[in-house]
Amino acid sequence: MDKNITRNDILEELEHTEHPEIAASLTELGMILDVAVEDGTAKVAVALPKIDIPNVVREKIVESIRIPLKRLGLKADIEYFEMTEAARERFLSMARSRWKGSI
Repeated sequence: MDKNITRNDILEELEHTEHPEIAASLTELGMILDVAVEDGTAKVAVALPKIDIPNVVREKIVESIRIPLKRLGLKADIEYFEMTEAARERFLSMARSRWKGSI
């Protein structure tokens, strides 16, 4: 593992991480709230439109975050938050215009 991996390195990787059902990155959708690196672990704060999204979608999102982190040699510690109403409206607007289909 490269000990010089920064928060910006992780954010750059996550910019290319696409939502499983929407043709947009998790970052673009406002889902990545914050990232911190500590002792080989990336702590990622993820905003969900609703906390109770289907497990299959949540699992795909987690997998899509873990893959680039693993490439960087990091473990993932993911914490979930519910989007604010304004963030959810923006998310849903993008989802409607860029919907790929259900997984």
